[in-house]
Amino acid sequence: MNTPAQHPSPPLHHTPAMAGRCAVPLTLLLLLALCAPSPHAAAQRPCNDTTVLILDSICEGDTLYYRGRALDHSGIYYDTIPRTDTICDSIIILKLTLLDIPYINIIDRKHCKTIIGHDLLGGYPLVTHYHWTADPPDITLEGQEWRSWVRVNPRTPTTYTLQLDYRASPPQCPGTSSISIIPIEPVAAAMHVSPDEITYDNMHIIAEDFSTGTREAHWGGWAGRNWYINGVKQKPNNEWVEFYGTPDWGDTVHLMMEAFTPTCLDTASKDIPFRQVAIYIPNVFTPDAESNNLITPLTLGILEYDFWIFDRRGTLIFHSATGGTGWDGTTADGQRCQQGAYTYLFRYRDIITPAGFKSQTGTITLLR
Repeated sequence: MNTPAQHPSPPLHHTPAMAGRCAVPLTLLLLLALCAPSPHAAAQRPCNDTTVLILDSICEGDTLYYRGRALDHSGIYYDTIPRTDTICDSIIILKLTLLDIPYINIIDRKHCKTIIGHDLLGGYPLVTHYHWTADPPDITLEGQEWRSWVRVNPRTPTTYTLQLDYRASPPQCPGTSSISIIPIEPVAAAMHVSPDEITYDNMHIIAEDFSTGTREAHWGGWAGRNWYINGVKQKPNNEWVEFYGTPDWGDTVHLMMEAFTPTCLDTASKDIPFRQVAIYIPNVFTPDAESNNLITPLTLGILEYDFWIFDRRGTLIFHSATGGTGWDGTTADGQRCQQGAYTYLFRYRDIITPAGFKSQTGTITLLR
C-alpha cells in the first residue's frame, strides 16, 4: 500500500528586520529582548554608564578651555559623551582648582648672641618646591637652597630671592619673594652707674655706656643707645649722662640702657634704691659767723622727732622737737658754749615705719 509522500517544511526566510536574531516563532520574539550577540547587539543591550573623574588645576589669572567652555575659577564641572553603538554614555567630572601665585614676605629672625646669623623663613600653603638664590653669592647658603627656611650669615649686604612653586618640574605657578639683609653686628650692653642708692638730699645719678659693639657698626648707619628710667625714655642718649631724681621716682629707680647696632639690640639694667627718708645734721658750725651759725636738722619724710645735744660730760645743753628752733651754741640758760665737740641724739618717726621710733647719734664740732 502506497502512503502519501512526506514533504519537508519550507525554510525560515530572514528579513532585514530579522537579521542578527534567531529563527524563532513570532510569539517568542515578543517575549525575548536579546539573545545571541552580534556586532549590533550592544546598541540595544542595557549597560552601565562610565564615570570619569579628572583632577586639574590652573594658576590665578589663567583660563582653561574645556569642551567649548572657558573656566577661570575653582569648581566641579560635568559633561556627558553620549553612547555609541558599542560604548555606553561617559560622564566626565572635572574638578578644577584655582591656585594662587605663591608670594610671601620673607621673615628675618636675627641671632645676635650664641648663634650669629639670620634665619630666613618663607613658607606658603601647599607649596612643596623652594629654591633660594643670593646676590652676591653667599657661601653660607650652600646646601640649603631647596629648604623652606635657611640660616645665613653674609659678610656683605646681600639680597636673597626665594622661588616657590607647587611642583618642581615642569613649573606650575611659580612665584618669587626677596629680602635684602646686612651682616649681623652683635652688641653686648654694659654700663657703670653711681651711686648705688639715692636719697632725697642726693638724687643725682651718673651713668656711662660701657657696651661693646655699638661703636663698631659698619652697615646701615648710626648705632648707639637709649636710656630709660622706670620705663620712660630719657634724653639725652649720650654715652655719659646725668639724671636728677624727683620724688615720684618711687622706692626703687629702675635704670635701663638699650645698646644697639643696625642689626642687634641688647639691654643692661640696674635697680637703685631710693631712700625716701633723709636726715641731714651739719657736723661743724660757727655760732659767731654770719653763715653756718645754727644747727637745725634738715629732714625729709620725718613725721616727728626730738633733738638733744650733750656736752662731753653728758650734760643736756639743748633740746628741740619737731619744727623747733636750732642750736645757736648756747646752753638752755643762754651761756655761750666753749669750742669743742658735742654729742647729739636724734630720735624720730618716718613715713616708712610710722608706728615706731628710730634714732641716730653723732658729733657736732663748735668753732669759735
